[in-house]
Amino acid sequence: MDIDEINRLQAQIDALQAQVESMRGDAEPERASRRGMLKLAAGAAVGAVAGGMMLGANPALAGGPVAPHEHFYSISPTRVYDSRWTGAQSSILSSRLGRMNPNGGRTVDLSRGRNANGTVTNSLLLPPKESPNKVVSAVAYNLTATGGTGVNFLSVSPGDASARPATSAINFSANQNIANGGIIQVSWDATSRGVGDYQMMVWNGDDVGSVHFIIDITGFYWYDTADAGPNGSWSRP
Repeated sequence: MDIDEINRLQAQIDALQAQVESMRGDAEPERASRRGMLKLAAGAAVGAVAGGMMLGANPALAGGPVAPHEHFYSISPTRVYDSRWTGAQSSILSSRLGRMNPNGGRTVDLSRGRNANGTVTNSLLLPPKESPNKVVSAVAYNLTATGGTGVNFLSVSPGDASARPATSAINFSANQNIANGGIIQVSWDATSRGVGDYQMMVWNGDDVGSVHFIIDITGFYWYDTADAGPNGSWSRP
């Protein structure tokens, strides 16, 4: 692909982003979530061209000559968490649900896909860890903030992080529904649910607002020193 083709693709992506920004309906968190996923898809397309990344069973190279043994797998956008769920619906501990207060942090399990009510619909959304050399290293996510009580921001980190990152993933104000996408390293908790689970942390900032938040997963990086891919117990949703 030459530079003219890249420039044309960039222009198309810019037009798509302009259309996304012009969409109405900020009062609906589901629509805000979809807009965030469109932004993430547009940004990923730029990176795929500029950085040589290929999706599926091909390594996502970071510009160097040595493959890092990490392969990106795209999946259908799937909900894994919504703080508005109840424990009865989702079997998630009540301490991990509800609005998150300022200066709060919350661990979120990522391995199971769920429906709009929080009921598990896919217990193997992400392939489980096989060994230190065969494991999900990061996920592509969409984060939606909704029902905020005031101005604040959310940050994200691996699930085993002990402190809030210095950078924000999304900024929100009172009664705003806003979404943003990104990629974050994840941790593996072998004790979670008795079978293990990938986890990330979501942190609320030190301003005044508490907030509900939603997480959808759109893909993951599989680290495999043998470059063989996940085992047969997992298939792409």
